[in-house]
Amino acid sequence: MGRFLIVDMHTLMLFGGAVALATAGALVFLRSLHHPSTTALGLHALALALGGLGLIAAGLAPENRATIVPAIADATIAGSVMLACEAVRRLYGARPRPALLGAIVFALGVGCLGFELVRTDPAARIAFTSALVAIVSSLTAARIARARDPAADVLRRLLVVAGFANAMVWLLRSGLAVEALGLPMSDVATADALSLGAGSLLALMPVIVTALILMAMHARMADELRALAATDPLTRLVSRRVLFERGRPLLAAVRASDQPLAAMMVDIDHFKRVNDQHGHAVGDAVLRHCARQLREGSRSDSLVARYGGEEFALLVPLARPGDAFVAAERLRHRIAGRPCRADGIEVPVTVSIGVAILRTGQTLEQLLAEADRLLYEAKRAGRNRVCAPAGPGGRPDLALPVV
Repeated sequence: MGRFLIVDMHTLMLFGGAVALATAGALVFLRSLHHPSTTALGLHALALALGGLGLIAAGLAPENRATIVPAIADATIAGSVMLACEAVRRLYGARPRPALLGAIVFALGVGCLGFELVRTDPAARIAFTSALVAIVSSLTAARIARARDPAADVLRRLLVVAGFANAMVWLLRSGLAVEALGLPMSDVATADALSLGAGSLLALMPVIVTALILMAMHARMADELRALAATDPLTRLVSRRVLFERGRPLLAAVRASDQPLAAMMVDIDHFKRVNDQHGHAVGDAVLRHCARQLREGSRSDSLVARYGGEEFALLVPLARPGDAFVAAERLRHRIAGRPCRADGIEVPVTVSIGVAILRTGQTLEQLLAEADRLLYEAKRAGRNRVCAPAGPGGRPDLALPVV
């Protein structure tokens, strides 16, 4: 029985090592798919390669424990686990600590070789390496438990479980947990069963952790793609599509609370002239500048979007309908009073704004169309002004530019 399990363990180590090396090779190609995760995946690929070589060395090591090969295999496998823990820490935004990692790996190697060469005590060597790896794995799991990952929170929790499970596997391998549980290690069948179970998990854990890391990376990529689809890449404002997706529920909410809502259409004056005189790079800077002023100058509950070209749209909940004109005037003055600085030059920027107030039965499309019509009234009146709904005299209210 015991002989069968020992042979089977060697085969298991060889299989686990081959799988780890193949997985490391795949990660080398996959790490470029997601730039923010490149460093973490590169470290994990290196850890898998070291671990694979260590498992193969352990599988090929003769049963004579006097040789140095088992000690080198132990050091390599344990060092690869620590490197994998550092990779997972980087994946969740922990700051790199190469000095600490180097000190741990150095202590591990010196300790393993020292136990083997000086004391020739395999049990002490295994206990030392296993306990050290269990501690590092537990600390890594605790670090991940404190992280926040909205895109893949379930996977983060699974990684925490895998970290603590890995620590338990190494404690079982060391014999410390077995003694703490009071299991009868004198029973050969029990000892061999625990050895086979720990070895199996030890060989499979790299693949399990790698799968969880790749799934977490995929979830983050999907979340980033959704954010890109919802956001204008130049101005970082929401896109026109999202304006309509979020605008309709906003209209329903303000109607239910009987709260006024204003739509503002904002257009940069003479934007083509900016592109012609200074180039498209400066034009892009002007767009980003106006987007930032609109976002920072609006209420926190406002919806600010890039509508298209040099045109922006805002949906602004109000306390009173008359506040719409004042809010638009503040935005116009804010932009006119803050020239855009780009490529060492200062570009004065002004905007024209059309303001419409939501009426009973009006749809979002109709509200924005009315604001757009009033925007062109402001442009026809000379630009750099606000055109609001008709006042008491039956004509639109126009704000005159401040000289």
